[in-house]
This record gives sequence, structure tokens and C-alpha cells, in this order.
Amino acid sequence: MEKDDKKIEELVDKLMSVDRLEQPSIDFTTNVMSKVEAISNSKVTVYKPLIPKYVWYMVFCSLGALVAYVYLKDPVVNSEWLKKIEFSKLAFNPFENLSVNSSKTMMYSLVLLAIMVGVQVPLLKNYFNKKVLF
Repeated sequence: MEKDDKKIEELVDKLMSVDRLEQPSIDFTTNVMSKVEAISNSKVTVYKPLIPKYVWYMVFCSLGALVAYVYLKDPVVNSEWLKKIEFSKLAFNPFENLSVNSSKTMMYSLVLLAIMVGVQVPLLKNYFNKKVLF
């Protein structure tokens, strides 16, 4: 075994003595750095919101117009603004005529689903916040 190692070592020494070290070209560093700069100057993804600002402005203006219409739809002779608002009309219950009949099993399953979602969402949020995204 040692004879084989010595023969291999002699062969490697002989090959190394005959061969010379390769030299990079003169502009090697310039070529590499130009490629690095080309990669670093690549197009960056710019944050663009899913819903643009003008849509949010339109939604808020529409909501404001709707609220103003509900409050001010009845003409009032008195010019005081506070007297125009009738607080008795503000009693609004959308679930007044709604009745839902469900079994106890359905109720228990919905409660269990709510508990599980309430537990899993914070756990998954912490997991993805700690995970490094590259």
C-alpha cells in the first residue's frame, strides 16, 4: 500500500514539475466586475399596492356621500345642522328578521373551527416572520 502511495506521489510530482501555473488574462478582474455590475443593476421589483390610492379615495368619498344622503335626505325647514339629524332613525338592526336554526353539532364544530383558527393564525404568523425569505 505504501509502495502505491509513493508511486502516485512520484507521478504527481513529475506532472507538477512539467506543468506550469496558469495565469489569468490581464483584464480578468475587469471582466468579472463588469458581469457583477450587470447582475447588480438588474431590474428590481417595485412595490405596487393591490388597490391603488385613487380607488381608496373613491370608496371613502362614496361612503361619505352615502352617509350624507342618509342623514340629510329629508328636507328640514330649520337651518340648524344638529336638528337635521334625527337620532331616532339611527336604530338599525340588519339581523332583526333573521333566524337561523342549527344543530348542536354544527354549533360545536363552528366554535371549534374558530378556536383552531384563532390558535393557528398567530403560530403561522410567527413561523413566517422568523423564516428568512430570500
